[in-house]
Amino acid sequence: MPDRLIPVQGTLNFRDLGGYPTVDGGRVRWGMVYRSDHLAEVGEEGWATLAGLRIREIFDLRHDAERDRQPSRVPPELPIRTTLLAIGGEAAEAPDVVDLLSAGGEDAFGIDFMIAMYQGLVSDHARTFATLLCHLAQGERLPAVFHCTAGKDRTGVASALLLSVLGVARDVVLDDYELSTRYRSERRIAVLRPRLEAAGVDVERVRPFLSAPRPALEAALAAVDIEHGGVEQFLVEMGGADGGTISALRDVLVES
Repeated sequence: MPDRLIPVQGTLNFRDLGGYPTVDGGRVRWGMVYRSDHLAEVGEEGWATLAGLRIREIFDLRHDAERDRQPSRVPPELPIRTTLLAIGGEAAEAPDVVDLLSAGGEDAFGIDFMIAMYQGLVSDHARTFATLLCHLAQGERLPAVFHCTAGKDRTGVASALLLSVLGVARDVVLDDYELSTRYRSERRIAVLRPRLEAAGVDVERVRPFLSAPRPALEAALAAVDIEHGGVEQFLVEMGGADGGTISALRDVLVES
């Protein structure tokens, strides 16, 4: 949808999660929840855009090391709160993506790696994802934006869980996930390509790691379905959410 990507100076992947139809005839509300890549390069113009969107809260899903390297600084005059919900791992802690990729074997960061990584993200951080959704169920914290570094992996999983419990069809959830490749990944690959090639890294072999490959998220969500009977039950059993949170999310974020 042409209005989904919002041009926020300093970002490549700032998107509105509204507008998607739900299977019971509703529609996710526009202008309530946004997803993004990191905000460390947002300047005065970008913060003015966020103020214009009436953003009340930023949920930062990055690891401590990532925030230390690229801190986000909300101008003190803006009434925007930042909440830290760290989700990390070896890839998140790596100081440089080219160093990380060059240190692995030639097949270390292919689609099999991504499938395993996403399944680990979902199973290891269920409570953090559920906490994010509990916060988003509170209308006084909205409009809000959540983000990681690239806005595709941790943010992609969070978006998929949110849209799923709101009743958005699986194919549409996966379509939204893949938009990160169009909006951010291809541009990042173009920037990184000279350094990757100089380091002897085959760009095509690591493209899944640098993109949003549909099979990675699809496999993680399929595992949730098999092991827990669906996203809602997963968030209850593994994340500690309750039925009230799920109902509140739908009340706040879905319009008939």
